[in-house]
Formats: sequence, C-alpha cells, structure tokens
Amino acid sequence: RPDARGIFHNDAENFFVWVNEEDHLRIVSMEKGDNIHKIFTRFANATKAVQKSLEDSGYGIMHNDHLGYILTCPSNLGTGLRAGAMVKLPKFSSRSDFKDILKGMKLQARGTAGVDS
Repeated sequence: RPDARGIFHNDAENFFVWVNEEDHLRIVSMEKGDNIHKIFTRFANATKAVQKSLEDSGYGIMHNDHLGYILTCPSNLGTGLRAGAMVKLPKFSSRSDFKDILKGMKLQARGTAGVDS
C-alpha cells in the first residue's frame, strides 16, 4: 500500500501536483484547447508558489550549477521541464507511413494516456 504520496489538484482540475510518484514532485498544468501561453503561465506561477512554500519551510528544489535541477529520473536533468501536447488527427495513424512521418518530424506516437502510454 502506498505511503507518503498523493496527487493534489485545483478546483478546475487543470493543475496537479504529484508527490512521491515517479519523481519526488511532478507539477502538471493542462487543459483542452490551444492556449499554450495560459497553460504555461499557470505552470510557471504555480511552480514559483510551490518553490516559495518549500523555501518558507526551510527546504528547496535541488539544483546544481553544472547539471541544473536534480530529479530522480536522469533523463529529466537540467530544466526538469518536459512538455507535451496531445493532438487528435482522425485516420492519420492508419497510414502505412505514419511512424516514418512522425520520425521525420522528431515526434513520438503515444496512447490516449499521454507520455506514459
């Protein structure tokens, strides 16, 4: 049974903080539509608030001048930022050259659950 972890979200359920899941802290801002500026601004403001809350309690987010932000997953070293967008393109994935087209654009096909599928 999991202990000392959880997911916290705002009332609109477009901002989540996962505690002690894959990373120590995962901050997610998302919503349907194409307002990337709004999504990123929410993320940036909330990240600042989380960092301030940690610092006010005598803690912080681990950072190294050479490596950047230190996370449990080495592939996320540096900014610690991973961004993604889900786009629905009806019938496009049925093309025989679908994966080749994505590879040429340096994109990855994922399932409906996003990065974890």
